[in-house]
Amino acid sequence: MENNPKNKIIKQAWYLIKDDINIKKLYFLPGLLSIIFLTILLVYQSIYTYVVIFHQKQKALEIILNFFHSQYALTIIIAFFIFLLIYFLITPIFEWACIKYIFYKSEKKDISIWEALSLWIYKFSPLFKYWNLFSEFKFLSVFNGYLFTIRFFDWKYIKQITYAFLILWLISIILNIFIIYSKYIIVIENKKVFESVSKSFKLAIITFYTTLKLYLLMFILNIRVIINFLVFLLFPITIISLIWIITSKIFLSITIIILSIIFIIFVLFLWFLTWTLEVFKNAIWFFAYKNAIIKLNKLEDK
Repeated sequence: MENNPKNKIIKQAWYLIKDDINIKKLYFLPGLLSIIFLTILLVYQSIYTYVVIFHQKQKALEIILNFFHSQYALTIIIAFFIFLLIYFLITPIFEWACIKYIFYKSEKKDISIWEALSLWIYKFSPLFKYWNLFSEFKFLSVFNGYLFTIRFFDWKYIKQITYAFLILWLISIILNIFIIYSKYIIVIENKKVFESVSKSFKLAIITFYTTLKLYLLMFILNIRVIINFLVFLLFPITIISLIWIITSKIFLSITIIILSIIFIIFVLFLWFLTWTLEVFKNAIWFFAYKNAIIKLNKLEDK
């Protein structure tokens, strides 16, 4: 077990980040933005599910029309698009800085958070292109694409749509396994996007067994997204059910307040979990990348 490359990679990643407070601070902002973005997506999906289950489409349409005619509609829409712009800009910036910080620490070099962030300024473009080109192939993107698509088609087509998205999901898994090292090549080796993707394919092939096992581990860690979805789905349905069941207004108010506090605590915990796991995952893939580079160099020297 000690000679297992996967175990060595995970141990190296854990020892590097476990006592480093700075690296956890580094992902504070993108972790917060990520949980807000995920919350918006899941709340939207939960509301839609509630509308379908309780046959409230007409009422929902009235609320939407009233919203667009309200004085706050334009402000909220602009704020939402500004948030999306910030999210899609900030996330790759901090991801770049996180990888660079991990690289410097692994080489026993001192680097501050601000130095790691400042280094991206003139080399940021390739990672930004990569992040936006391939983000649509992530599990959450495919899952949301599926949920978004099925609501525009008759239910008689659900089987065909599901099969199509299952194929797309399998393609996304295969693609993600082979491009997983790309961003590390971009940041550490200063390569361009498709040059990095090409090299990532090579690294993934020569370390396929280790890469596959690590990818499966990451996939298990991302099951939390489905758990989050279930919580966001069940919370509004629970509230609606309580409104129907509990007749006492005082008891109902107390129950809703308690549930709301529990929900907020869950969101804060989710934020902490997201921010910690993303740093750990970046560290794991960095050491996997280093392991693959060593193996590639040995093969090329023969």
